[in-house]
Amino acid sequence: MRLSILFFLLPAICLAQSPIDAEQFFVLGLSSLEGGEKPVDEQIRFPWIDRYELRTETNDFDVDKQEYTLRLSPSTARIRKAQKALYDELKNAPDLKGQEIYCDLLLRLHIDWLSLFMLNENRNILDERGMLLQDRQTLYERMAGTYEFDPEKLVKLQTEKSDFEVDSNKLALEWDYLVNKYGLQNREIDFSDFITVENLSTYLTSTILLGRNEASSEDLETEHKRQLLLKEMELEKAEEKRMIDFFQLRYNGPHTDVLQEKLSIGLGFQLSNSGNKKLKLQELQIEQEELNRKSARDMQERQEKLAVLASKLQNDLQAFFYFQKIMKQELEELQKLSGKLSPDEGTSLLLLLDIEERHLAMQMKSLDKKEDLLKAYLKYLHESEKMCQSDFVNYLN
Repeated sequence: MRLSILFFLLPAICLAQSPIDAEQFFVLGLSSLEGGEKPVDEQIRFPWIDRYELRTETNDFDVDKQEYTLRLSPSTARIRKAQKALYDELKNAPDLKGQEIYCDLLLRLHIDWLSLFMLNENRNILDERGMLLQDRQTLYERMAGTYEFDPEKLVKLQTEKSDFEVDSNKLALEWDYLVNKYGLQNREIDFSDFITVENLSTYLTSTILLGRNEASSEDLETEHKRQLLLKEMELEKAEEKRMIDFFQLRYNGPHTDVLQEKLSIGLGFQLSNSGNKKLKLQELQIEQEELNRKSARDMQERQEKLAVLASKLQNDLQAFFYFQKIMKQELEELQKLSGKLSPDEGTSLLLLLDIEERHLAMQMKSLDKKEDLLKAYLKYLHESEKMCQSDFVNYLN
């Protein structure tokens, strides 16, 4: 079982009330795949004799002249080997539906862990914004009686507070939904090992963005179909090369005198030149060629699709770092400006609040860009099936 390495930790996770980290979160999410009945492994023995025939004939309905014929059609070692190979391939058909469920679940878990992280980061910024709004409220109340004060600022402040309450409520609802979905109520969640954009950039640059897009391997279904065709062709060839058609024992009366009992042995050979068998082999070869062409087309389409996703990842990564650069330059300039302002003047204090609010707004935009970048990264991993490897990997660590 691919999850066996993780599931031995589950009882300890359920009992302990320590903070939930990424590993424990994924264990809880993947626990829904544990269980289920395993298919029974049946062993089939392919017979040495393919067909038994017993025939009887009578002459003038005289029982004493009854004739009996036993005909056996033997198999060969090569036929039995080909039959077993075909049976094994059929029995070991890949669980495509199970693999699809597993891959989709992994993607949902990564997306949900990303969402929890982003909600937590946004909540921290909203908390700071709430304090800035309160500071602005206090400052406006102090300035309300002065000549320079514009009453429209109070109206704008109220609308900003209303927007703040709506955003906070939306964030709380989304957080509660995900927490309840995974049973994490009243549990602290630890995001300390969450991937940074710098680490992500290093990983992308050394793998995906160098063109190693993991699209060279065939999917399980295509490989299974190819193996089935090969096994069927081997069976057809083995049957075509079978030389002995049958072995026959014939018993002919008169059933009254032991000395006159007649017993004969016959052996039949076949020199196969059947048009149907040749046609069957040609059909299998045509199917194989068509499968090869379809596989090549599908792989080409996958490579092109992954190339587009990789290009988008690269553009998103460059856009993020450029945004971070501009944001840093802007903050440095605004901090220089704030250092020249007198903290005792109301107008100066408002400018300082504006600078802080601008910084928080830029942080929110930075988080949005980071989320878009990570979602594009997860989409690439899912489409390339790298996320669906049997050995589980947390790609947000």
